[in-house]
Amino acid sequence: MKNIRNFRTEDLIRIGLDPKLCPPERLLYWLIKPRNPILASHDPLARMLIEGMLKNEPVQFIYLGGSKPGSPRKVIISQVFQHGPDGRVYVAGYCQERAANRVFALDLIMVLGAWN
Repeated sequence: MKNIRNFRTEDLIRIGLDPKLCPPERLLYWLIKPRNPILASHDPLARMLIEGMLKNEPVQFIYLGGSKPGSPRKVIISQVFQHGPDGRVYVAGYCQERAANRVFALDLIMVLGAWN
């Protein structure tokens, strides 16, 4: 990632962008990577999340990442995916606590249970 440009705040303001609303360039590169769906796994946690996704049931867990590590989340999962065959596994869905779509890293998810 040698070609990542670091924009100065003055440059963003000059072209009419709010620097607080612009994601870092590294995040933009992550977002455009292809998402390879996972529908089967040997990992019991991944299997439970996939089952919750297929049943369209909200799933509750503790997330150890994000802006509030250790906070409980209740998520309607839309996709379990990886960017590459040996890459990190992610869970995408609608987080009811944040009232927005979010992406969670599987290795930062703890204490899982499906809600009816």
